Amino acid sequence: MTQTSGPDALPALTRADLRRFQRRRRAAIAALALLSLIPILGAAPLAPRASAVGALIHLAGLGCVALGVFIRVWAALHVGGRKQRELVTSGPYALVRNPLYVGTLFAAFGIGLAFGSLVIAGLLALLAFLVFDWIVKLEERRLRDEFGAQTFDAYLAQTNRWLPALKRLPPEGRMETDAGVVTRTMAQALMFFLAFAAAHALDGLRLAGVLKPLFFLP
Repeated sequence: MTQTSGPDALPALTRADLRRFQRRRRAAIAALALLSLIPILGAAPLAPRASAVGALIHLAGLGCVALGVFIRVWAALHVGGRKQRELVTSGPYALVRNPLYVGTLFAAFGIGLAFGSLVIAGLLALLAFLVFDWIVKLEERRLRDEFGAQTFDAYLAQTNRWLPALKRLPPEGRMETDAGVVTRTMAQALMFFLAFAAAHALDGLRLAGVLKPLFFLP
């Protein structure tokens, strides 16, 4: 691993380093998903889905998942084959620096709502955010090394890491769609909707008396 110039500079990250950290990120997300099964399977929902409150929570969850999938697909279609060659600053990347991760946070929150708990929704989104925030800081080090501090810092100065700047319309720029990126993104979108369907199945098991709630989470 090479060293960047300057007494306070951090070690530069190679693409191999970043791939290793990305594998750790995926492992961490998988572990968190498994741990989340404890409150998901054991908690009673905030309100029965047949009630007005339960139906509203369910629809809000579906809306969050749909929004998250839309953001991810938009970002994937936009960045496509340009990801490894240039710093993409148009389209969704003009609104926020990490639209793929932002989309996942919306979807994670929506899945939690689908299971009928505001607490579970918040925990899923928070834990995912902590993992993503860690990997984003590493990715930004790599991007600064790859595209130059002046170019990258200018992008940072006008684009937030997590909060979209909705007050301005993003320049669309051009798209270079990559089939592999699109396929992976669509497969991930399917997983989000499958998780939403699993919430339906879990609710049916509770109604049938097969699964008894052990505690209550609002």
